[in-house]
Amino acid sequence: MSRKLPGFGRHHVPTASGSLRPDDPIMWLSCEVQGDVTRVSVAGEIDLSNAHLLMELLENVAAPTPLVAVDLSEVTFFGANGTDALVRARRLVAERGGRLTLCDPSPVVRRVLDVTGTLTGFEVADRPPARVVGNPSARPVVPARAGS
Repeated sequence: MSRKLPGFGRHHVPTASGSLRPDDPIMWLSCEVQGDVTRVSVAGEIDLSNAHLLMELLENVAAPTPLVAVDLSEVTFFGANGTDALVRARRLVAERGGRLTLCDPSPVVRRVLDVTGTLTGFEVADRPPARVVGNPSARPVVPARAGS
């Protein structure tokens, strides 16, 4: 008995009737290099099933440019594995002589990084910088205290 395997990145999930339907991806990644900046955009959910893909992408782009800007504005779910991927990527980029900046992290990303105590270790920008030199928009973030 042979069965057709799903295409790369596509999974089939059972429905209530027992048939299979294609499952939509839960995370989208894009990457572009512009001069001294590599921009990585992430949308959707970052969890146990896919955080390794983000890490693999960041490992592969860490060397070409001195600044890796990760746009997290479209992230709707952010699990502990996402935190681990970003911390590891920040360390790897620094070892290669670069900087990793988080750009416009969504409220859910900001909350998880704040609760885990890792937010202060990242450089955060309101939007991806145009150039590495003289970039006033990137800054370390100090989390606000509850009730202040």
